[in-house]
Parts: sequence; C-alpha cells; structure tokens
Amino acid sequence: YMKLKILAILTAILPFLAACNGNETRNYGDMNDQTGKNRPMEFKSDEEFLDYIQFAHLNYMIEGAGPISGLALERIHMDGIYPQNDSNVITTGASGFGIAGLIVAMERGFITREQGVKQLRKIVDFLGKADRFHGAWPHWLVDNTGKMTPFSKKDNGGDLVETAFLVEGLLC
Repeated sequence: YMKLKILAILTAILPFLAACNGNETRNYGDMNDQTGKNRPMEFKSDEEFLDYIQFAHLNYMIEGAGPISGLALERIHMDGIYPQNDSNVITTGASGFGIAGLIVAMERGFITREQGVKQLRKIVDFLGKADRFHGAWPHWLVDNTGKMTPFSKKDNGGDLVETAFLVEGLLC
C-alpha cells in the first residue's frame, strides 16, 4: 500500500520534471576541493552567488549521498574516520531538503532531467523497501539495508517530523 502511495507521489512529480530544461548543464568548478583554494571568494552578482550555493548543495546531495539509497548521509567526515561507525547512516529529514534540491538542480541546469529522474527513482525505490512504522520513516536508516538505526536510546520507530520533511521534498 505504501509503495503505491510513493509511486503516486512520483507520478505527480513527473509532469513538473518534464518542464525542466532538458540536457543543458552548467559547471561551477571542483566542489570536491577540500582545501578551499579553488572556491571563489567574490562573485560578480547575487545570481552568481546563488548559483554557487545551489550547486554546492547539489554536490552534497549527489556526491555525498548514500550509494545504495541516494539519500543524504547523516555525517561526512572528510578524513574518512568515523568514530561512531556511522558512515552509512542516512537521515530522512535532510533527504527531503535534498530531494527538493534535485528538482531545483534540474530546473537550473546543474544536472540533466535524466540524471535527476534517475536519482529520484533510486530514492523512491529505496524508500519503498525501507523500514516504516505505521507509515512513518525513522529519523535514521542504514544505507545498505534500509533498516532503522536508533536516533537515541528511547527511539523505537517512526519519526513524524523527519517523515514530514522527507514527504515535503517528495511533493515538490
């Protein structure tokens, strides 16, 4: 039943995706440069600054997404050291904001519509199989299994706030 709901939501989104600008993409530099040496410090206009910020957000959602789910990782340690052994934990609420960002990225030409739809399908397929509790997704999921991982000692299921953020992104 929940799979049908998710499929209905994705179907509702597809007409909006059709309005995106096709295959034209823009490049705003190497966002993976962790030294900061290649990041612009000044911008010619507010529009250029907005482009850069939106592209950086997109980069986090694509490059920083869980490889199985396509959803936002809870933490990214640039040094690759995860003291809490949580390198594969995704966060549902932030993923909702990321999904909305994918829609913007397609509209602004940062990625093609085909790339965006592929990422959205990956996300929706994962969510269709992931743990839910009375329809609500948990705060955190394990990327490679879709199983809930506790947010706190008393966390035993769905998180309505995080689910709301996630669904808001899907409704975009």
